[in-house]
Amino acid sequence: MKFSILGTLAVHDDEGRPVPVGGTRLRALLAILLLEPGRGIGAERLIDEIWDGVAPAGAANALQALVSRLRRALGEAAPLRAEPAGYRLDIDPADVDLWRFEELVEQGRRARAEGRVERAAELLDAALALWRGPADVLALPGGRGVAVRLAELRGTVTEERLGLALDLGEHARALPDIEAVAAQSPSRERPTALLMRALAASGRTAEALAAYDKLRRVLVDELGIDPSPELRALHVRLLRGELDPRPERPLDDEEEPPAVRLPPTLTSFVGRAAEVRAAVDLVGGGRLVTLTGPGGAGKTRLCIESAARLAAERPGLVRDGVWFVELTPLTGDAEVSQAVLAALGLRERVPVGVRGGAPAAHEPMARLTEALRGRRMLLVLDNCEHVVEAVAAFAARLLAACPGVRILATSREALSVAGERLLPVPSLDLPPEGTGADRAAQYASVRLFTERVGAVLPGFAVNDGNVAQVVRLCRELDGMPLALELAAARVRTMPLARLSDRLSDRFRLLAGGNRLALPRHRTLLAVVDWSWELLDDAERALLRRLSVFAGGATLDAVQQVCADDAEAGVIAGRDVWSVLFALVDKSLVQIVDSGGDGTDHRHYGMLETVRAYGARRLAEAGETTAVRAAHAARVLRLWREGDPQLRGAGQRRWLARLRGEQDDHTAALRWALEVRDTGLALDLTLAAHWYWQIMDGWMDFGGWAAKVLELAGDRPPPGKELAYAACLSAVGMDGRSEERRISFLERALGVLREAGLRPRDHPSTIVIPGILALVRGEGEKGLDTVAEWRDHPDPWLRATALYLEGTLAIQVGQAERAYASLSVAVEEYRSLGEGWGTAQGLVMLTDILRFTDPEREREMLLEGLGLTEGMGTGDYFVMFRLKLALSHAERGERDDARTLLDLARGAVAASVLSQQEMRIYIDFVAAEVDRLLGDRGSAREGFTRVRSDLAGTAEVGTLARVHLDALTRDALARLAVDDGDAEAAREHLAVAWTALEDASGDAFSTATLLETMAALAERDGEPERSAVLLGFAGLARGIPGGIAPEAVPLRERLRASLGADGFARAHARGAGGAPDRLTAEVRAWVGSWR
Repeated sequence: MKFSILGTLAVHDDEGRPVPVGGTRLRALLAILLLEPGRGIGAERLIDEIWDGVAPAGAANALQALVSRLRRALGEAAPLRAEPAGYRLDIDPADVDLWRFEELVEQGRRARAEGRVERAAELLDAALALWRGPADVLALPGGRGVAVRLAELRGTVTEERLGLALDLGEHARALPDIEAVAAQSPSRERPTALLMRALAASGRTAEALAAYDKLRRVLVDELGIDPSPELRALHVRLLRGELDPRPERPLDDEEEPPAVRLPPTLTSFVGRAAEVRAAVDLVGGGRLVTLTGPGGAGKTRLCIESAARLAAERPGLVRDGVWFVELTPLTGDAEVSQAVLAALGLRERVPVGVRGGAPAAHEPMARLTEALRGRRMLLVLDNCEHVVEAVAAFAARLLAACPGVRILATSREALSVAGERLLPVPSLDLPPEGTGADRAAQYASVRLFTERVGAVLPGFAVNDGNVAQVVRLCRELDGMPLALELAAARVRTMPLARLSDRLSDRFRLLAGGNRLALPRHRTLLAVVDWSWELLDDAERALLRRLSVFAGGATLDAVQQVCADDAEAGVIAGRDVWSVLFALVDKSLVQIVDSGGDGTDHRHYGMLETVRAYGARRLAEAGETTAVRAAHAARVLRLWREGDPQLRGAGQRRWLARLRGEQDDHTAALRWALEVRDTGLALDLTLAAHWYWQIMDGWMDFGGWAAKVLELAGDRPPPGKELAYAACLSAVGMDGRSEERRISFLERALGVLREAGLRPRDHPSTIVIPGILALVRGEGEKGLDTVAEWRDHPDPWLRATALYLEGTLAIQVGQAERAYASLSVAVEEYRSLGEGWGTAQGLVMLTDILRFTDPEREREMLLEGLGLTEGMGTGDYFVMFRLKLALSHAERGERDDARTLLDLARGAVAASVLSQQEMRIYIDFVAAEVDRLLGDRGSAREGFTRVRSDLAGTAEVGTLARVHLDALTRDALARLAVDDGDAEAAREHLAVAWTALEDASGDAFSTATLLETMAALAERDGEPERSAVLLGFAGLARGIPGGIAPEAVPLRERLRASLGADGFARAHARGAGGAPDRLTAEVRAWVGSWR
């Protein structure tokens, strides 16, 4: 499939047939995705651009609808994939004419620089031929800025092609086009220069002179400036008669191509395409650009590549050359100008380093400015940080005296000179944890590491066996090119798995490097040592103390933990904030984010390598214990403040804030365990308990809670009973087995009883009795317990008691009671502004509405989508999408169902939590969607895979395993019934029925089996039994008239077969009979199959 954006937006299939894409917003979505093919674009950005900053109500759903329409239009030839935060059009950029255009232009410019003028003209002709008129992305909200860039690029390329025509002696053919371009741009010099040359080459010198005079008047009268020296020189040559009808070379190439004096590169350049483009554009638009970043970030290589690209693309800008100046050896202020003189071959006879004693006329700076005045060139000043003040003074003086000179510098901190433009050099992009081999290989950090390992171990590649180790290594090393190259060199002598495991000792491990590199680039330790030596005492103190923050810190947190006097906010006699900002300027501390909670909780963090170095220095200073204690105290204060906010209107804001503090909570808890501070460990666990409840992180949090319990022993310390019970419940909720869950939850209740505490009075313990009842299959008993809490004075605890009552009522088949309790719970949660509680109530309500009011079910699911969008609340974020996917599938809405499944998968794949159970459940829903949509082969394969995965993982609890396996067998039985394979259907149903009975299965799962049995009975020629079973299914759920949407056709067939009265009598026997008798009848019927 081919895409055209240069002109009217168009799509063609592989055979050249047009693919219609109608509607302004649909075309806007496609255009935005085409601008970044193969890359994910966030949903928020798509919404903002498609609706021009005025998002409609339900924008997420409107975007989803557009995505579904675009999927239908493009089909499988151009997969539109959902990602955790947005969408990606999975196509080759070469299939988009914009990207082909830019590639052809790049090739043409290279050919021109190499003197292959005819080939350059052919390539630019091919590029311009891709245009089919003005780009109509201009009319699309998301494409306005791009349309301007495209128009400018098209104009520039057109002028370049006209210049090549003059080179080739085609002035007569090119003149009309040149005249048109000059008329459109009466104040631009390049079109007029082309016109002057074309007219002169045609023997029309007088008209050429008139063209110059016309432009000069416009420039002087309207803009107040004179023509450039280059245009004036062309005018002089015209007056002298030096421009005759013979072909002339382009204005930018009047002289030899610029000399490029850059260090040779011996390895490939990986990634950084966007940074190179940005650097070239910045240097083209300004005269002083500084690439900033920490040591080892790849500033020098990026600088070299950018300077070479600038010379190739804009030779006229640097016609006197590109010159590289290495500043690492310098130690004194006066040496900067001498180093530049030496690089230019203008070395003073006064030796470098000698100060004074030379005549004024020979003063290096004066001689340099005299030599460079009138020149157009680029100076590349590498490694400025240790002489930053001297370089700043040098740059300011040189740029003021030499207007044609530009400077591209690299430094760990800015020069802070007027007019300086900064380009921070980030780490190479990193794959998320859990990324597969194919996807990981697309990230620049992985590509760099793989290429460098391949240089010492030919044939090395990322595969399923080593991808986890490669991803971990790249992430641990922050995607820093130098660290990755040092690690790659180690792979020759150390297995990758061992290297990955030993990164905690990275400074010893990565001690060997390129012997040709500068000494401070040969080892990882030397890189950071160099930065450390440039710090003053206050900066060193703050840098080492900041190492205790695992996830970055706000300014307030830095002051509380790192200051000598937290009240005064000073460190080594200086304000903490001023020292912190100095470390940011020196690229040792980074601004990580703004907190993500709508307030100015900006976080300052360090790369892991810098943090590890700081921790070493903290230990050397003997400050580790004191600073870590201050850090843990601050973490505890924050989480205690945030905990109650998670149960009210501040929930979303505090979830975002605590998510940003999660790594620091873990670091504080780890330290409390290391120093065996039981009280602190218990307090930290209790403060985070409800956060992890919302985030569905029991597997990870349960592991920490188990370690805290091991430290505390068999009994809680006095006054810590509630925290101890919370730890027990956290361990019990990790889902490893139902026996384990029951044991730990019973112990938690025992601890509370002994301390005179009631579980209903604290958020961390109120759920324990209800969960125990669910696990034991004692729904009725649990209902009696939680029903006593309905009138709790605390509104949140009251709402939660009602929610638990509704959940237990569903399990025992009391749907009407469940609906009443859950409805009140949802309203209570809504009144508190508690989104997570509202969402969990809506999930349970929709379980009931599916059988009574499918339209109302969909309304609630859409409300849940809006609640969980961006909240990051684990299972519920995924659950609403899965339930909606099933709803769409039941209606035959294939594209919407697939989209929602993709969104669910992306959310789980991006989760840092252990989510194996949810992944298996998504696979189950995906197979169910296939079945409902008629993709029977895919469905059968999917269900079979689910059963295999359930048998092969320990991360799914016993009860969940039994229920999901039973539902999977039920789905396979339905497929078998439809295929006419009654024997296979009976086998699956018999196993599922027995398993649910043995596990005291919940009513809704049992009812699902009964409806499948009803379908089997009809197929076996027993319509009356089938009707009874349908009635029993409604009774089991507690919804006598309710029925699954899929079973409606069966009901209508039975009515036709038995007659309305006959069906009503049989159905009533099931819907109104005694449950125990009906269960015994089904059990006997199932037993007869064996």
